[in-house]
Amino acid sequence: MYQHATFREFEHYATGIPADALARRLRCTSSTVTAWLSGRRAPPWWAAELLRLQEMERLDMARQMGYSKVLPRLGLVRGQVIEMAQPRSRLAHVTKTVTEMPPPGVLRA
Repeated sequence: MYQHATFREFEHYATGIPADALARRLRCTSSTVTAWLSGRRAPPWWAAELLRLQEMERLDMARQMGYSKVLPRLGLVRGQVIEMAQPRSRLAHVTKTVTEMPPPGVLRA
């Protein structure tokens, strides 16, 4: 068994979870989780494994309750562009809506 998880593996399962909530889930301090997420320290193998098992349990519970699909994440923010995921249609092709972010200090309604 490995002593440390890969950063990508830990980051994959920790995406979208605030550091404080992640610390509560893993029963450690938020400074430890912050060090793992920033790459200052390698996360232990059990942290990524525990998050993976919690994700599997969540998906299994959703399946048992009759949800055929768990809702996807709404969007990803990368650089100066926001990509919003479109609902799947019966069409063979899928398009993405790309909206440029306004400059800092400018609000849009």
